[in-house]
Amino acid sequence: MSEALPLHPGAGTPRPQGPGQEIRARRDRIREEAGSERWRSGREALVVEAARATLQLTGTALTDEEIQAARRGAPTPVFGPALGALGLVGRAAADRDPTEEVIAEVHAVSAGLTGASPFRTVQIEPQFQGAGLSPPQTVALRLGNLLEWVSGASGRDLETAPRAALFFARFLEISPFERANFRVAHLMLTFFALADDQPPIWFEVGDAPGIREDVSRAFRFDTAPLTERIERSLHRSLERVAGPGAVSG
Repeated sequence: MSEALPLHPGAGTPRPQGPGQEIRARRDRIREEAGSERWRSGREALVVEAARATLQLTGTALTDEEIQAARRGAPTPVFGPALGALGLVGRAAADRDPTEEVIAEVHAVSAGLTGASPFRTVQIEPQFQGAGLSPPQTVALRLGNLLEWVSGASGRDLETAPRAALFFARFLEISPFERANFRVAHLMLTFFALADDQPPIWFEVGDAPGIREDVSRAFRFDTAPLTERIERSLHRSLERVAGPGAVSG
C-alpha cells in the first residue's frame, strides 16, 4: 500500500455528523417526495449535464443548439463519447468499487476508441501544480494502490464527497494515460455519486481556476476544499432533481 494514502489524516474514520450525513438525509427526503419515477428520470437528465460539463471543461466548444438537442434526447454526435462513457460508469457503479478495467474502458469510450486504453509508457508534463507524476513504470502499481484503498474498508467508510475527492486528486497525480486524465477523473466523479445512489455530479467550466487550486492543495494533503466543492455539486444535483418548491436543504 502506498505510504501517500490517505490524502488527509483520519480518512476512513466515519464522521459522527457532518455534511456527508446531511447530504444523504436530503437525498432520502427528495427521493421519498419525488417518487421512484421522478427520481429516476431526474437523475437520467443530469447525465447529459455531466457530459456537457466534461466536454466544456476539456476544451470542446458546444453550441446552444447541440446542448438543447442533447437535453431533448436527440442524437448529438459530439455528446456521444461522453454519454457512452457515463453509461459505462452507471453500469459499473452498481458494484460500488472502481477497477482498472472500468477506468481503461471509460478512457477509451470517452475518446471514441475501441477496447480498453493502455496505460502510458512515457513521462508526461503535469497538468496541476504540485503533482508528483508517477514514472510510467510505477503507474500500474500506484493506481492499484489507490483502487485498493478506495475499495477497502477505509475508503468505503467515507461519505461520497471525500471518497470522490480522494480518488480525483490522487488519480490526477498518477495520470495513468498520456492524454485525457482530467476527462476520466471528471467522469468518475459520477461513479462515486451513483455508487451511493446520488445523482450524477460535475464541475462547471467557470470552476476551472478553483479546481486547479483545490487539486493542488489536495496534493499537499488538504482535501477539504475539493471535498467541499464536490459537496456543493451534490447539493446542486439534488436540487435539480427535486425541482422548484420541492424539498429544501
